[in-house]
Amino acid sequence: MGIWKMSQLKAPPLTDDVKELREYIKYLSNQLASMLKDLDFTLNGDVDFRNVRAKSIKADRMDVDELSAISANLGHIVAGLIESVQIFGSYIATSKDSFPRCEMSSTGNVFAAKSSAEHYVAIDPNYAGTPALKWIFNGTERGGLNDVSGFMELLGIGGLVLNVSGGDLDINVTGKVNFASWDKLYNNNTDRTLQQDISEIFDRLEAGGL
Repeated sequence: MGIWKMSQLKAPPLTDDVKELREYIKYLSNQLASMLKDLDFTLNGDVDFRNVRAKSIKADRMDVDELSAISANLGHIVAGLIESVQIFGSYIATSKDSFPRCEMSSTGNVFAAKSSAEHYVAIDPNYAGTPALKWIFNGTERGGLNDVSGFMELLGIGGLVLNVSGGDLDINVTGKVNFASWDKLYNNNTDRTLQQDISEIFDRLEAGGL
């Protein structure tokens, strides 16, 4: 219930003039009508701009058709549930000032999982015109997964390691496995490339050593 404050009325004129007395009666009638209306607003729970002041309404729930019915800066919201809404141009993160965290940012339109500000993996929706995964280390791109060439491409900048523990690495293709040359196949046990071994076998065959 609101707080009703009665308006202050002017004292009646000290006169026998009929015209002045009629004017006062008219004024008094209007003031009483306005006071009764204000009192009705207050007692019946109706809200009117004349009996609502800033920071005067407190409630645990407000039911409105749209949030735009409430004009305000929402400030710092620490709890609650939001369902079935559309949010545009926002920044959302699982942590405010610390790492690791995941975040969605309208800057660059990216989703990212970050161990630090300079070390993260991100989904970029427009990497040379196509969606892609990017790995960033010390602020520099180190690798990615994309289809810029029209095929799926796994990219490693500075190196790429495929590590299989406790099993085999199977490559099943319907076409060919392409290498730039046999020099690119290296045996760690012998410190030699496949090209070196093939060349040695060829030389021995020519010399009749086999």
